[in-house]
Amino acid sequence: MAVFADTPRWPKHGTWWGHLVSDASLDELHDAAERAGLFPRSFDLDHYDWPVDARDRLEQTGVRFVDSRELTRRLIDSGLRVPAHARAGARRERTLADAAALGLDAGTGDRVPHDFIWGMRGHVDPMPALAGAFRLTRDEGSSALASPRIQAHDDAGRRAAHALLARLNELARTRGRDRFIGQAVDWPDQ
Repeated sequence: MAVFADTPRWPKHGTWWGHLVSDASLDELHDAAERAGLFPRSFDLDHYDWPVDARDRLEQTGVRFVDSRELTRRLIDSGLRVPAHARAGARRERTLADAAALGLDAGTGDRVPHDFIWGMRGHVDPMPALAGAFRLTRDEGSSALASPRIQAHDDAGRRAAHALLARLNELARTRGRDRFIGQAVDWPDQ
């Protein structure tokens, strides 16, 4: 059992990013990412994205560095890989499981967003360029990151995001939390 990283080759957010995978379990992967100080939102179904400045921390946690082909082979052999054609379905399964765990229930009139995460681990897809679309994020902590961040193309999206946030906060309080922590991306059905 081991955790592997490839060389950062993908530019985004002003830095270069690589991938981190386990050949055994997601628990092993999450543990290594946490020990290396990777932000939990950088988890993406079967791997973590890691910034180039995290290399020393990854080395200190015992991560093995391999080329991209070897990393992909290890991920496929582990049985943990979520192939491109199955990613939308995996995101929907995660959405429905997290919505149910929070108590968000379409059967009682709640709208379950297109992509949803309750908690800090993982991220939702980017917001589509559609009228009424929004992306809502609230992270843990007492800093500005703990304030909800709402991205929307228009007022309809902002109103929908605020309405969803109010409902999510209400549900989080019924589960002993002071507020909703997580992400959602949604848009009106066409």
